[in-house]
Amino acid sequence: MELINLNLKIRDKKDNVRSLRRKGLIPAVIYGKKMSNSPLLVDSKEFSVAFARHSTSSLINILSKEKSLEGKTAVIKEIQKDPATEAIIHIDLHEVLMDEMIEIEATVHFTGKPEGVKLGGILEPIMRHILIKGYPKDIIDTINVDVSSLKIGDIIHIKDLKLPEGIEVLADEDAPVVMVAEPTIEEVTAPAEAETAETAEAAEQPQTQPKA
Repeated sequence: MELINLNLKIRDKKDNVRSLRRKGLIPAVIYGKKMSNSPLLVDSKEFSVAFARHSTSSLINILSKEKSLEGKTAVIKEIQKDPATEAIIHIDLHEVLMDEMIEIEATVHFTGKPEGVKLGGILEPIMRHILIKGYPKDIIDTINVDVSSLKIGDIIHIKDLKLPEGIEVLADEDAPVVMVAEPTIEEVTAPAEAETAETAEAAEQPQTQPKA
C-alpha cells in the first residue's frame, strides 16, 4: 500500500479546540504500544487533499519536526464529524509497527458489468467493507471484485476473493459479498400490465360507425 505523507504537530492541551478549528486545524491524538497518547494538530486542507484519492484506511507516513513523531507510521482509527455540518472535528491515529500485523477495513470495489444484469438481473452488493489483517508492507485498502461473469442467481463469497499473499480476511469464508438477483415481480410484469391496460382502454373507446 502506498504511504500517504501527512504533517503533524504536537498540540498544547491548553489550546481551545474550537478556536483551532476556526483556524482550519483539526485536533487529533496518536497512541500505540510504544508511545503514550500525544495530542496533535492536522491542517484540514492538507488532510482533505491527502485523502481525496485515497481511502482513510491507508497508512500514514508522519512528517514532523517533533522527535517523538519523526519517522513513525500510523493508521486512522476513528474520524469524528460534526453531525450538522459533516466537518471533521477530531481524528484518532494509531501507531503502526512494521513488524506487527494490523487490522483495517478495506473498501470493496466492484468492476465490470455482470452477464446477469444484461439479461435483466439486479446487482446487489452485500459487503462494502471487509475487515482484513496483514503486515503493513502487505496490507491493502481496496479489494477489487470482478463481477462481469456473474449470471442471475450467482453469488461471490469471501472464499472466492483473490487477495494478495499475506492478507487474511477476518470474516466467515462462506459469507456472501455480492450477488445478481432475479428481476422483481413488478419489473417483470410492468410491461405486460401496461400493454393490458392499453388494450382495455382501446376496447372502451366508442366505435365510429361508417356513414351510409
